[in-house]
Amino acid sequence: MRWLSFVLLCLCPVGRLAATEGVNASVRIPVIYSTDLLHPHDDPDDHYDLATLFSLPELDVRGIVLDLGERQQQRMGRPPVEQILKIAGRRVPYAIGIHRRLSTGDDQAADVPLEFQGGIELILSVLRQSQEKAILFTTGSLRDVAAAYNREPELLRDKVRALYFNAGNGPGGPQKEWNVTLDPTAYLRIFESGLPLYWCPCYGEQGCQTYFDADQTAVVGACTPAVQNFFVYCLDKSPEDPVAFLRSGPHPLPTGPRKMWCTGPLYHAAGRGVYERGTGDFVALTPDQARQAGLAENRLTAFQFSPVRVTVEESPRLEPAKLSEPALGQLAATFLGQAADRVGTREVTPDGKPDCHVRLLGVRADKKVQNVILTGPREGRWEAVKTGRWWRVMCAGQGRQLDVFFQFWAGGEHRVEIVFEGKTTQAATFVVPEPASATLRTERNAQQPNCFLFQQTESRYRQILASCLKNTLAGLGRD
Repeated sequence: MRWLSFVLLCLCPVGRLAATEGVNASVRIPVIYSTDLLHPHDDPDDHYDLATLFSLPELDVRGIVLDLGERQQQRMGRPPVEQILKIAGRRVPYAIGIHRRLSTGDDQAADVPLEFQGGIELILSVLRQSQEKAILFTTGSLRDVAAAYNREPELLRDKVRALYFNAGNGPGGPQKEWNVTLDPTAYLRIFESGLPLYWCPCYGEQGCQTYFDADQTAVVGACTPAVQNFFVYCLDKSPEDPVAFLRSGPHPLPTGPRKMWCTGPLYHAAGRGVYERGTGDFVALTPDQARQAGLAENRLTAFQFSPVRVTVEESPRLEPAKLSEPALGQLAATFLGQAADRVGTREVTPDGKPDCHVRLLGVRADKKVQNVILTGPREGRWEAVKTGRWWRVMCAGQGRQLDVFFQFWAGGEHRVEIVFEGKTTQAATFVVPEPASATLRTERNAQQPNCFLFQQTESRYRQILASCLKNTLAGLGRD
């Protein structure tokens, strides 16, 4: 499906966002939500986050960006979005995001096909039409937000009251967390933007991580039947009609732990605090809700956002090894880096990720190549011939030179084997280095902070957040 790149929006006022207390919950807060939600899923935590988002009526969701356009093509997140909109009785525009990483920090993604422009244009359209500042909230990559900023930086500086991004490994050290690896360039660009940033590291030291786990039996068991079916549909990777499935059942409910990350930041964005309702029982409420429930005196601080200054320390650039013409009959290979996108893991087509590039010299020119086989660390294997099992390589060359492109799997020594007609072979080895990862320098108590950093402040953080999640989702769809 091709996505419309314009939206019609209503307007609502918002107040100024505080560092640790959240927003004034007496008004609804415009939100643009970006998620790498897929069906079938990569990680069901995205479905729990979407349900949490629509369980918080203080958040006026104006648009949803379906992140990672290259994956949305095959496993679009539309079914869970349509389900949650049905449960919540809402209509919200949503669009697919761009299908590749940003090539440079100032990349505007202007060359991206129209069908993948919808996410960026949705962000810009919502902000243009809003009379008040809006929150941007991301749970996956930052590519669409960064590209939107690159196109209209003044618009985002004027209309974004807070950007919550759930990514990273916390202050200091290499940034190799999953959401960062989806688009490292976009991640680093955000720290340079000057936007009001709320950094929510997924993992980190000294409590600078949002991670907790929740018992699915308790959480889903407390939900309404429609919401229970929402999670069953996700976890079973059902192909049935998504909206009709909400009325089906009953079905066996999910069990076991579920890793979660974005719950605390969603509460903060909504202006909710955490209150102890009973022994081991915690709820996330607005101050007004807490007063009405008689819990105002039971507030506790499970986490906070502290001002810091974050700067990017560039990783040293590795120069490719020089490759000399080998002796007759010998094959030489060298790794040239990661650059152009020519091949995916299953198909010889671009997939939005830069490929490893290896150059071979000394290829026999008198025989036809039947296959190229790569093997590497951690049982990595790639073949030019489609096997249905191994990842693919794409080859291009002439004469005695052959360029081979493939997706990175692990750093270390690799072996390349060329199989010719008659089953004769040539082979060589080369080394693929671990990808360079950006290092962030974080200064606490900085005179000029550029970011608010998430930090746990309560030893029972995981228990508290799991209880809050259960109680929040229990209210979805009951009105």
